[in-house]
Amino acid sequence: MGLGSYPTISLAEARIEHERCRKLVAQGIDPRTERKQVLRPETFREATDKYFELKSEGLKGGGLAGRWLSPINTHIIPKIGDKPVAQLTLDDLVDVLKPIWKTDTGRKAHDRLSQIMTNAKARTPDVLHDVADVKKSIKHMLPHVRRTNTNHPSLDWELMPKLWVSLGDSVVYTGFKFYLLNLPRTSNVTKMTWSEVDWKKKVWDIPPSRMKGDIGFSAPLARQSIELLKFAKESFKADNDFVFPSPAARKHGVISANTWGDWLEDNKWNANDGRHAVPHGFRATFGTWCGDNQVCDIDMQKRCIQHVVEKPEDAAYLRSKLLPQRLKVMQEWADFVTSLEDAQLQKARKQKELNERLDQPHERADAKGQRRTEREVMEWLREDSVEQAEAAEHDERMAKDIAWSRQPDV
Repeated sequence: MGLGSYPTISLAEARIEHERCRKLVAQGIDPRTERKQVLRPETFREATDKYFELKSEGLKGGGLAGRWLSPINTHIIPKIGDKPVAQLTLDDLVDVLKPIWKTDTGRKAHDRLSQIMTNAKARTPDVLHDVADVKKSIKHMLPHVRRTNTNHPSLDWELMPKLWVSLGDSVVYTGFKFYLLNLPRTSNVTKMTWSEVDWKKKVWDIPPSRMKGDIGFSAPLARQSIELLKFAKESFKADNDFVFPSPAARKHGVISANTWGDWLEDNKWNANDGRHAVPHGFRATFGTWCGDNQVCDIDMQKRCIQHVVEKPEDAAYLRSKLLPQRLKVMQEWADFVTSLEDAQLQKARKQKELNERLDQPHERADAKGQRRTEREVMEWLREDSVEQAEAAEHDERMAKDIAWSRQPDV
């Protein structure tokens, strides 16, 4: 096995390499195979895998959802994935980012590409050896872009009661109703299990695994939410523990994340800008309702929909979950959302009570033992009043005719 030619490899270096190879042989390792592996250049794809292995521990669910890698796998790997990372230049990196630079995906790809290359540079000095700050250097070679945040289209809060009464009682509709009352993230509801419901405390404990920041959240349940859960418990049977199971969803057994958004689009529930409303946008609807009606301050509004308000150093001193305060806000929201349904139910209940009263006997029995109901008496009085009006009109016409006939001839 050659160790390298002189003077590229000095005598001292050859002795060191010779000793290292002898140790490998003693360990049962073929130094020739080991050397080929060392000399083979690392590709960008391999550099990505190495960095992601370090990064994944800090990502939600260990990064298994693939969101962090998605911009890299979609837009970067297909173009430079098999190129040796040490041979990549700033121009190469800029070229792969240019087509997507003006989009939010481009921003994410730039951030993650920079992290991968910075890690590779730290491990291998040959990588971008003349570049001090990879991220800044790439950005300086790309055009300035003024990105505006595109908010999720949200429904006007005044339309919420009308939306509520348009929903039915199927598992899809019931799940959507529960979402509208509590406004978590969509997957929090679609993957909700009965083990998360504390019936005694009337609290829904969302586990950290389904939260964005890997921190659990306790949601106080308004009266209407409890009623929906009771209805779901009685109506939707499944072999799993899901609150809103979907037998049609063979893969996951729960409602698809796109179902509610598709329904809103199909039924023309649009935001003020003309875009169709999406489930996540209802969180903004809730926030606007809180502000317009002065229900609570902005910090409380954010707490109600799982936003972290405190800084990490302050959170240690605020250990209370503020459940009573949040329940007050969420109950007021639930009362508003269901207000039109409540009004319709109250009207129907009053009409039913009126009908029952009108159908009850209203007078003493006649000689034949028969008794008219209040409805029949009212109809008889109505007919009598009509006859009296017609008689009065007839008398008035006759009086006019007599008066005319008595006029002297001219």
